[in-house]
Amino acid sequence: MKYGYSDFVYPVQTKKMQENNEDPRVKVSDMLQGPKRLEGESFTDYKIRMKVEKQLTRDYLKGYIVER
Repeated sequence: MKYGYSDFVYPVQTKKMQENNEDPRVKVSDMLQGPKRLEGESFTDYKIRMKVEKQLTRDYLKGYIVER
Protein backbone atom coordinates (compact mmCIF):
# COMPACT_ATOMS: atom_id res chain seq x y z
CA MET A 1 0.00 0.00 0.00
CA LYS A 2 1.37 3.38 -0.99
CA TYR A 3 0.89 6.42 1.18
CA GLY A 4 -0.78 9.43 -0.39
CA TYR A 5 -2.75 7.29 -2.84
CA SER A 6 -6.43 8.22 -3.05
CA ASP A 7 -9.21 5.76 -3.85
CA PHE A 8 -11.74 8.52 -4.48
CA VAL A 9 -13.37 8.68 -7.88
CA TYR A 10 -13.99 12.19 -9.09
CA PRO A 11 -17.54 12.89 -10.30
CA VAL A 12 -18.02 12.68 -14.02
CA GLN A 13 -20.61 14.60 -15.96
CA THR A 14 -22.43 12.50 -18.52
CA LYS A 15 -23.25 13.96 -21.93
CA LYS A 16 -26.85 14.49 -20.79
CA MET A 17 -25.66 16.35 -17.66
CA GLN A 18 -23.38 18.54 -19.78
CA GLU A 19 -26.24 19.40 -22.14
CA ASN A 20 -28.51 20.30 -19.21
CA ASN A 21 -25.63 22.07 -17.39
CA GLU A 22 -26.12 19.84 -14.29
CA ASP A 23 -23.61 19.30 -11.51
CA PRO A 24 -23.18 15.62 -10.48
CA ARG A 25 -22.43 16.59 -6.87
CA VAL A 26 -25.00 16.54 -4.05
CA LYS A 27 -26.39 19.84 -2.75
CA VAL A 28 -24.72 20.11 0.66
CA SER A 29 -26.05 23.50 1.74
CA ASP A 30 -29.43 21.99 2.71
CA MET A 31 -27.65 19.65 5.16
CA LEU A 32 -25.59 22.32 6.94
CA GLN A 33 -27.01 24.01 10.04
CA GLY A 34 -24.43 26.73 10.56
CA PRO A 35 -21.78 27.72 13.09
CA LYS A 36 -24.14 28.70 15.94
CA ARG A 37 -25.17 26.28 18.66
CA LEU A 38 -28.70 25.04 18.19
CA GLU A 39 -31.24 25.43 20.96
CA GLY A 40 -30.84 22.64 23.50
CA GLU A 41 -27.64 21.34 21.88
CA SER A 42 -24.85 20.36 24.28
CA PHE A 43 -21.35 21.69 23.71
CA THR A 44 -19.94 18.24 22.85
CA ASP A 45 -22.74 17.66 20.32
CA TYR A 46 -22.03 21.09 18.85
CA LYS A 47 -18.29 20.34 18.45
CA ILE A 48 -19.04 16.97 16.79
CA ARG A 49 -21.58 18.57 14.43
CA MET A 50 -19.11 21.30 13.47
CA LYS A 51 -16.40 18.70 12.70
CA VAL A 52 -18.79 16.72 10.52
CA GLU A 53 -20.08 19.81 8.69
CA LYS A 54 -16.53 21.06 8.05
CA GLN A 55 -15.47 17.68 6.62
CA LEU A 56 -18.66 17.44 4.55
CA THR A 57 -17.94 20.86 3.06
CA ARG A 58 -14.30 19.96 2.32
CA ASP A 59 -15.30 16.71 0.60
CA TYR A 60 -17.97 18.51 -1.42
CA LEU A 61 -15.54 21.17 -2.63
CA LYS A 62 -13.01 18.50 -3.62
CA GLY A 63 -15.72 16.70 -5.57
CA TYR A 64 -15.85 13.50 -3.54
CA ILE A 65 -19.60 13.48 -2.81
CA VAL A 66 -21.63 12.26 -5.75
CA GLU A 67 -25.37 11.77 -5.97
CA ARG A 68 -26.31 8.16 -6.76
